[in-house]
Amino acid sequence: MKLKLLLVQIEAITGDIDSNIEKVKKLLKDSGETSSDLIIMPELWTTGWDCPNFNKYSEELYSSKTYNFLKQLAVEYNSYIIGGSSILHKNDEKDRNTCLIFNRKGNLITSYDKFHLFSHRGQSEGIYLEEGDSPLIVNTDIGKIGVSICYDIRFPEMFRLYTYSGADFIVNVAAWPQSFMEEYISLTRARAVENQIYVVCSCMTGKINDSFNFSGHSMVIDYKGRYVDKLEREEKVLTSFIDLNEMKEYRKQMPILEDTKKCYKLRSENEKNI
Repeated sequence: MKLKLLLVQIEAITGDIDSNIEKVKKLLKDSGETSSDLIIMPELWTTGWDCPNFNKYSEELYSSKTYNFLKQLAVEYNSYIIGGSSILHKNDEKDRNTCLIFNRKGNLITSYDKFHLFSHRGQSEGIYLEEGDSPLIVNTDIGKIGVSICYDIRFPEMFRLYTYSGADFIVNVAAWPQSFMEEYISLTRARAVENQIYVVCSCMTGKINDSFNFSGHSMVIDYKGRYVDKLEREEKVLTSFIDLNEMKEYRKQMPILEDTKKCYKLRSENEKNI
């Protein structure tokens, strides 16, 4: 099965959901694309990265501008939508960093709440947000999609779980800092190679604040860790194609996943091995 993907790379205007929605509309229009199997947005494209004000930007799900825009987008492009992420109100205590997922008819089929919350130099999501309950695979007619958000990419256990649970490809939506860009590239390629799977990454670009920038570098990595397509730091929609049958054939030829042990137990140095 060959799939057409559209990856949106945007420089968000901090805290301005309306302007960011208009930006995405223009980027998609300028791309010249009118349909797709899957459109993928980056993390926090609606608000930018602004931890202290996350709760100020929080939306109620079904009345949110984000929900209504993504719903319309799915119908207009006859496409599944991995909606990047936005700050959504989930309970009476804390909001969550949530990815909304729509089918081609514009129906919200599920959502994923970021499972690993980022903590670095005081930029702790966990102060303002609540972590998700579990990883998520979405079952669709274009395949089983493992969903992850940004910092999740650092945790290989999650991606191995997706692979052994039958994921056909994995999406990572991100707002990754430019200062760590080489790590992001290495991590995404590693997740692809060790799981023999496509890893599709849509990332924010532009300014975070006066001290930091987003990395950009949205990319599609194949099951051998090779670039299929990538962007640098421009605002743009990237069109890419992945071939799931090609991936499955390669797995037959190189059965790494079958050769992986079900359990790895460390032998004590006091145990004899004779």
